[in-house]
Amino acid sequence: MSLQNETPNVPENEEQKFDIDVQAKEWIEQQIEEEVNRIRKVGSSVLPLKILNCGIVPNFDRRKAKAVNRVELDTNIDVNKIQQVMVSPPVSYPHKAHFSYVNLILVTGQPIPFIAPYLYQNNLKVTQPESEEDGRKYPSKLVTLKNDLREFLFINKRGIRARITIHEYFDGLLQRQFNASPFATHRSDRRPSKLAIFDFDSTLFLSPLLSPSLWDSSLLNALTTENQFGPGWWRDIRSLELGPVDDLEKNGWKGYWNEDIVAQARQAISDEDTMAIVLTGRRYHPFHRVVPAMLSSKSLHFDLIGLRPDPETEAETVWMGKGGNVIYNPQSVFASTMDFKTSFIVNLLDNVPSLRSVTMWDDRRHHVDKFRYYLDHLCKKSLIEKGEVIYVPALRPKYNPAWERKVVNHILETHNLALHEHRQGKTNGTKWPPLIWEKDDATVSESKGRLSGRPGDFTLVPVRTATIVQLGKEDAARLHQLYEPRYKDSLNKTEVALWLSEGAESPELFGDRVILHRKALPKDDVPFGGIGTVVDVKVIAISKPSRQHGMTLKVMMKPQDKTQYSSEEYLLPMWYKPSEHGMVSKASYQWTYFDASEQELVKGTIDYMYSLGVEALRKSDNKRKRENESEQDVQDTKVAKIIKET
Repeated sequence: MSLQNETPNVPENEEQKFDIDVQAKEWIEQQIEEEVNRIRKVGSSVLPLKILNCGIVPNFDRRKAKAVNRVELDTNIDVNKIQQVMVSPPVSYPHKAHFSYVNLILVTGQPIPFIAPYLYQNNLKVTQPESEEDGRKYPSKLVTLKNDLREFLFINKRGIRARITIHEYFDGLLQRQFNASPFATHRSDRRPSKLAIFDFDSTLFLSPLLSPSLWDSSLLNALTTENQFGPGWWRDIRSLELGPVDDLEKNGWKGYWNEDIVAQARQAISDEDTMAIVLTGRRYHPFHRVVPAMLSSKSLHFDLIGLRPDPETEAETVWMGKGGNVIYNPQSVFASTMDFKTSFIVNLLDNVPSLRSVTMWDDRRHHVDKFRYYLDHLCKKSLIEKGEVIYVPALRPKYNPAWERKVVNHILETHNLALHEHRQGKTNGTKWPPLIWEKDDATVSESKGRLSGRPGDFTLVPVRTATIVQLGKEDAARLHQLYEPRYKDSLNKTEVALWLSEGAESPELFGDRVILHRKALPKDDVPFGGIGTVVDVKVIAISKPSRQHGMTLKVMMKPQDKTQYSSEEYLLPMWYKPSEHGMVSKASYQWTYFDASEQELVKGTIDYMYSLGVEALRKSDNKRKRENESEQDVQDTKVAKIIKET
């Protein structure tokens, strides 16, 4: 189902309201309680909402009057953030004739959806006003209002309103996608009873993401946000440009697959009674040029590859100028990936009525919960007999900082170019410079951070992200040499699939800094004498090594001129996954404490940890640039250091 938010255009003075008396209130509370318990039993969750009142508003915009279901919610949540509405099958209200009841599931951007009751009259009569169409007059008349439970007007306690139309499915858009599929064009005589739906990113394929160990969080947010520095990570073709395409096709994108899920996909594909499909929120444009090729190179020939047709046709431009900014993405048809996938499933069931069970594989827990409820909803409507959602723990590919730098640099360069051209008077851009891969592109030349010298450009700069004790190279190397055998011996005792050890992200060696504080403290608040102070570091404990969390040391510290160590204990991460950089200091560890004779002593200097971020350079006159040359040189040195270290 899909939603469309509209400006209300209904004559509320003709609204039919239903007064919720004590008897109705008690009955409604019982219905909600039963539904919440039932949902929890199938492994999902919902948050119940109460209603202040409800009623039906007639809409006379068309020749035939339609019902708009007005629901006033006892909440302050922003009803404009409702992305999807699911309506349960109506049941008769036992205490008043011609009244029906439904549960409404309201899906927002939050992980857990809401549930609200709705009680309405099912035979409401209204006076259709006199109208004229094409010169022909139609007299007013008494009609029974048609209510297909597709038009809703939600109002919260603050008076914020959202008019929502529920489309059962986009017939044309989704139907064209189905008609072009291998199932429809080559195997339409099959009558499968089982539908197997595989998500793509982090389920079948180990899709890369940017690492918080390298990039500042503000930059990560900007790169994933649509229309900020480009289309947004999940809509940007560069997020899947992993190297020279010819080489990747030849080796079938080796090292980027979750082979356990691939094996289950092959089993589904080989079963004549199963319709096997890939369903992803990746947009048809631009990903139809790469995702099918990836699957084909792996010999995964699905009955249908469902890319979100949003947009369905390729735009003639890659950006449009608007108010001094550039916009990369056209208006979406579907409210969200969840909206697209649920609409897709309903359309598929309509086209292949032999399907009686649905199994889905997905890596996002909140999606798993929502899909479980949705499939249960389809079972209640007798559209299917059984629904199952299998949670797949998300995996990333091997850490590749050189690839990350190359892609981020290109994203910023093309955005800077688009901004520059727009400010020079261009209203759109038809293409941007391609991301060029060389045969041996394992390393990327060190950049000093200046992507260009144009005023207003975005450039990479070092950003303080934490307060640390930086160990000297010799001390860090000594700790590595001392604890690596223990780390590797422990890992070798646990078996792991070859594809997992070769392709998936694993803990990387860091081991050169103690986390003094997860934030960059003001200089006056830095302990042990402040920035630049040399301190003694004593290793007192070691965590149990694991492939998931790596291995961490626990230390105590003191300034060199003191004899007593502080009672505070700190973490010195040795091995951890770069994607879990922000979780290292929050994780739970099993500690083994050293005897005094086993406690290693090293030295370090209190400093700030730097990650790469962005800043707008708006200093166009040469004088102001000269004033900042010295400061920029310091920043360039730190950027080069960060890049060299990674």
